[in-house]
Amino acid sequence: MKKAASVLILISFLITLPQSSAQASLSASLGATKLDGLEKFTNCQDEAIGYREGIIADRLETKLGNTPNLPMDERRVWLNDIAILRQVQQTRQPDRTNNQHYLQGLTGPEQQAINSMFIRNMQEINLKCEQQHGGVLRFNGAGTDMTNQYRYEDELRSKMGQVIDINTIPIEPLPLKPVEKTPEEMAAQRQADKDAMRQATGKKAQECMALTAGLRPKVIAQMLQKKLDASPNLSAKERAEFQADIMAAYAAAGQGLQQVLSTDPMNPYKIEQRLSAEEQAEVNTQYTQQMTQTMMSCAGSR
Repeated sequence: MKKAASVLILISFLITLPQSSAQASLSASLGATKLDGLEKFTNCQDEAIGYREGIIADRLETKLGNTPNLPMDERRVWLNDIAILRQVQQTRQPDRTNNQHYLQGLTGPEQQAINSMFIRNMQEINLKCEQQHGGVLRFNGAGTDMTNQYRYEDELRSKMGQVIDINTIPIEPLPLKPVEKTPEEMAAQRQADKDAMRQATGKKAQECMALTAGLRPKVIAQMLQKKLDASPNLSAKERAEFQADIMAAYAAAGQGLQQVLSTDPMNPYKIEQRLSAEEQAEVNTQYTQQMTQTMMSCAGSR
């Protein structure tokens, strides 16, 4: 369960584009007003917030109804857990109390099932958002080649996780005497859990970011090679210079750099400026998609 939550935290925290001349060209080519598509994409993904909490609240309500002779003070604790979960479900605002007590009411198989349902729902929403708002070139108007975007959406479909239906898990009564610690001890435990989560997330972030090292220069090199292949009328000198820039981009990728080192000391953006504004936009689109896919796969792994 904590793993699923850390996936969402990690992805939202890490997926940011690098500041570069390519981005500047992207903004210039799209125009400031068209960048609202990024906000729509983010708002669309926020639909995943509260889904997990709703499933847990439903399960606890069912288990509460199947737990006879539960003392009133313990019943109030569970009802409070359910109320907190319902508030997150209805408002789509994270629980600021960092309440973790409800986990005591879920068995291992229940948590596994809820985790699978949560991840699948997040994947489905991500695909829907990609179809509605994803892909920078989507904002370029009719006639734009969306082949890469559609290919990426097909990859998302093919990687949908298998779901374990929570309703197939036998319902067991809630554990008795769930509250055994003092309020101070519970507060200390919550803080310790929070610190451990932050530390684990930070470590995982570093591991996942390492997997994306050199990704952007590699995409640039591939785009340059594609452009060179489509330019048969270049002179031998022009072709040699073009190939040198491609090799420089691949070298930057091999070194794990985020930027391509220019072959012209007087012009640090010489290599990327070989690409048109639309081609630079496509670089950003492919880079974002590949990085997102890498980060999601990494964040979901152990």
